[in-house]
Amino acid sequence: MKRIAIFCSLALLLLLSAPAHSQSTMDQFWVTVGAAVVLEGGGTGYNGGYWYVYPSMWINQWFYDHPFDPARGKIIHIEFDWMAYDPACTSDITVAVNWSTPEWSYLGYGENLPPLPGELPSGSEADYIVRETFVDYCGQAPELQHVVFDYVIPEYNPEWVSIDIMGCNFEIINGVIIHECAVGNEESSWGAIKSLQQ
Repeated sequence: MKRIAIFCSLALLLLLSAPAHSQSTMDQFWVTVGAAVVLEGGGTGYNGGYWYVYPSMWINQWFYDHPFDPARGKIIHIEFDWMAYDPACTSDITVAVNWSTPEWSYLGYGENLPPLPGELPSGSEADYIVRETFVDYCGQAPELQHVVFDYVIPEYNPEWVSIDIMGCNFEIINGVIIHECAVGNEESSWGAIKSLQQ
């Protein structure tokens, strides 16, 4: 119920403030994962939609958003379909949305480089990447599943957002991620959305 209220408020905010206060970007993604390995995939993300494998076993595709801005927030909408790659076998699928931290932006790479494995300075992934898991399934996969997920980052507008996946024996198709900058003023309707999320 809370998510529905947030989604309705987001829709109202986007409708009322779109030209003056928001900047929306839509990207696409798709991937097939076998035994914890990307068999094929792509999208409109960084480096031609390449999927990067991290030491933590997360597999990410990054999308540039807009410059880091501590005075604005971020609204993210994700939709995709998924199914078992081999229906006779068990599927294990975890999906998260993630974004770069202010600490990554302070390094000054801008739109030239997301926080990729091998590029992270000393420290952990958690210093530069925040993750929010929204799919976590292990079992005999039912037929095609449709996923819709909305999330609000109220603290700041990150430079980079990402789809993260982990697991084995699944395909994701028709993936869409819409990332929308929003006004971060407590007196605005954005402040009301922040309070709904809490």
